[in-house]
Amino acid sequence: MVNPVYDHIIAIIIICTVFISTVIVLPTLGITNVNFKAVDQQQLRNTAINVFNAMLLETGEPVNWGSMRPFYMNDPRVKKFGLASSEDTTFYVLDPDKVQRLVVGNPLNYCDYNRVRELLGLHDYGFHLRIVPPFNVTFLSVSVTDNLLRYNASVFYLDGTPIPNAEAYATVVYTKGNDYFNVSQAGPVYSNSIGVCEGTVTLAISNPDYYTVILKVTVSNVATLVVTSGRNFENKIARINVVYDTIVLTSWKDPPDYNVPPNDNVWILNIVTFSSSGSIWYLFKGDKQGQDNKFNTGDGPFERWSRNFQGLHDFQPVILIFDFWAVDQITGRGRKQVLITTAYPDLLGTNIFEYGDLPKSGSTVVKIQRSVIISGMTYTAELWLWKESP
Repeated sequence: MVNPVYDHIIAIIIICTVFISTVIVLPTLGITNVNFKAVDQQQLRNTAINVFNAMLLETGEPVNWGSMRPFYMNDPRVKKFGLASSEDTTFYVLDPDKVQRLVVGNPLNYCDYNRVRELLGLHDYGFHLRIVPPFNVTFLSVSVTDNLLRYNASVFYLDGTPIPNAEAYATVVYTKGNDYFNVSQAGPVYSNSIGVCEGTVTLAISNPDYYTVILKVTVSNVATLVVTSGRNFENKIARINVVYDTIVLTSWKDPPDYNVPPNDNVWILNIVTFSSSGSIWYLFKGDKQGQDNKFNTGDGPFERWSRNFQGLHDFQPVILIFDFWAVDQITGRGRKQVLITTAYPDLLGTNIFEYGDLPKSGSTVVKIQRSVIISGMTYTAELWLWKESP
């Protein structure tokens, strides 16, 4: 017969073993749940890094897909997605033509978000892509007295901190009368301790009818551009598009109908482009009787005018300046207008470019950033990635 003392000892050992197991196992289950969450977030981050690298380091297929004309929505010729330049082997140099295909509403067509997800293999994920300028430049005032233009502008980081010692060069495009068109440059000037730079530009004539100032500002070898005009007008002449070496003017009217004014005969008198390095190229000069520089804003094909300029892509244009002469077909009166536009609208300069979807409330989102170069200018690219709900 077993001694009762031994029975009590065995019972105590069993109870202690169960208690210790409970103490050890339950906290371990809690830690495991935390670890699962950490693993999920790390997997999401790894996926985001792989997707971002595919976007920014791969050229896509074909390698020149962004420069194809015509380009179609969900173009079946695009077999693989990537924004990298096929002509520059440096990492994170993007092809502006490819980035432009992400501008929703691009008159020469753009890539559908779901098509891009499909090409990237993101069936279970959503993403949002932002391209942000490195800092903000804002004109505070511009004035002309006789032949002297004065300006001042503020330079701030994106968080609102002023930037001292920013270097600024000014380019002024100006006209007078029906035939005068000129460009003058000056600089550098430097921003003061509160981030304000002041400068002057001497013009070749006094009191121009129209002038526009293009300010290139550089901070630690990173540059951005800002444009202001002495006389703004609503552009209803044409939309300006660049595809590799070709400039394409497309209609505002078709599609959609933007209530354009009466049909005009328009002549292009001058085209000047301004590069990221600050160089100026006088691309084109026409006259009021020419036929190769004439188009009509009210009828005809959607693409109104196009011209190939060999070397334009390599020049890295960031600003285009058009000098128009328009004759209203109803009144017969002529008027001169100068249109200044970025070479890649909604992308270059101080715009914040965004493409893709937005995460739903409660979604776990991973955000990663990289510095990228587009047309010789530095930007911050930011990718948001999240897992889509089943």
